[in-house]
This record gives sequence, structure tokens and C-alpha cells, in this order.
Amino acid sequence: MLDTGELFLGIANKGDADYQYVYREAAGVYWDPSLNGFKSTQLKEWTSLQWFLHMVEIIRQGVGVRLLLLDTVQWRGISDLEKAAIEGARQC
Repeated sequence: MLDTGELFLGIANKGDADYQYVYREAAGVYWDPSLNGFKSTQLKEWTSLQWFLHMVEIIRQGVGVRLLLLDTVQWRGISDLEKAAIEGARQC
């Protein structure tokens, strides 16, 4: 989670210039080249889990990238309960 209240999904590689076009899905998901990852609009009505699942699907559909959770992921601003829910949802 960013200090701005946006959910941030960083990626391990350098990304691709085409990732910027994810905004065309008009779904509140954006590529941030300075942070090298995707971010949401501010979390207001949805939980971190809802945003995570939404972002993963929009990124897959919009730019053809399948995101995976690595064992080395760094969790910031996400409670242990939310972390467990996200990890559990990605196991399905």
C-alpha cells in the first residue's frame, strides 16, 4: 500500500512501455513507470483483497500480464488478515 492510499503491485522485471495502456480499461488501474509497478486509485469502498483481485484481472485482460505472488513479496500497509486473504485467494 502506498502512503497515498493506493494499492501498489510492483513487478520483478523492468516492465514494458505497453503497460501504460492498462488505463484504457477504465477500471482504476494504472502503470507507474517511476515505481515500476501497477497501482490502483485510492482504496475507498473496496478492501485490499477486492482491489488486488480486480487489478490482477484487469492487468491480465488489458496488457496480457499474469502476475504471480513471489515468496519474496514485501507487504507494506496490509494487515496480516488481508495478507492471508490475498495469499489464499491466489492459491485458487
